Amino acid sequence: GMENRKPVVLQAHLDMVPQKNNDTVHDFTKDPIQPYIDGEWVKARGTTLGADNGIGMASALAVLADENVVHGPLEVLLTMTEEAGMDGAFGLQSNWLQADILINTLRRRR
Repeated sequence: GMENRKPVVLQAHLDMVPQKNNDTVHDFTKDPIQPYIDGEWVKARGTTLGADNGIGMASALAVLADENVVHGPLEVLLTMTEEAGMDGAFGLQSNWLQADILINTLRRRR
């Protein structure tokens, strides 16, 4: 019953910026991230956590997968390299998406 609604794009990014502290020995190609809880926050020991938009990506995919969520036409756009040039977004072809409404799931901390 929602197929005549305006289509919406849920957008998230799926990469992480692999950074480590100067005193940390870590190879991002083979070493696992070491998460820990600090109060209300999940952090990583000596490295970036890599979860900054994981929830955006997971929620967009969950909406697509859940047949009980009522929505109109929906598209999901997952981009990469947003921190260093937005290569993923600039590689997007103008005819790939039909929606005029885009919801960016990334919340920037201030």
